[in-house]
Amino acid sequence: MLKNRSFLIGLGSGIIIGALLFQLMLLGDQSKDQLKRIGEESGAKVYTQAEVDAMLEADRATARLDEQLKAEQEKAPVADSAAEVDEAGGDQDVPPKAVEHVIRIEAGTGLNETAALLAANRVIRDEAKFVKLMKEQDKRVRAGFFLLSEGISVAEAMEIVTNQPLTERKAKEFADRIEALEAG
Repeated sequence: MLKNRSFLIGLGSGIIIGALLFQLMLLGDQSKDQLKRIGEESGAKVYTQAEVDAMLEADRATARLDEQLKAEQEKAPVADSAAEVDEAGGDQDVPPKAVEHVIRIEAGTGLNETAALLAANRVIRDEAKFVKLMKEQDKRVRAGFFLLSEGISVAEAMEIVTNQPLTERKAKEFADRIEALEAG
């Protein structure tokens, strides 16, 4: 009987521990359902941890973009004052208009290919900086048509190609307008 005693003690404690873990699992499911019910009754949205993490990352990315835009805007007044000097001197009558392009990014186009496409259309100047910023912020390029101006910042280009693309009809309308402006 002593040989079976250690076996029975192990079996009994295993059954007890298993039952306790099962109860904890049921409590977790019940509390999750109860929280969902409370959220639905109050009209508040209940978020999962993954959704909260995604929202926090989006807020952080927006804050980083705002910081970059502020830094670029601090540099911009220097360029504006230089343009004012040129205007005062009479060298420059009208500031040049930004040339716009409707660019199609095909599905499956890689990050380096997208950077090369943007650089070829003179939208961005530094392909490496574009690729680096996209990787740092873990952004994905969306496939579709995009309206981009020449010489925009890398952050602006990143923001445009990671957001909702134009519909094919809108892209055609913009392309027709651009052609008409260039012809006329």
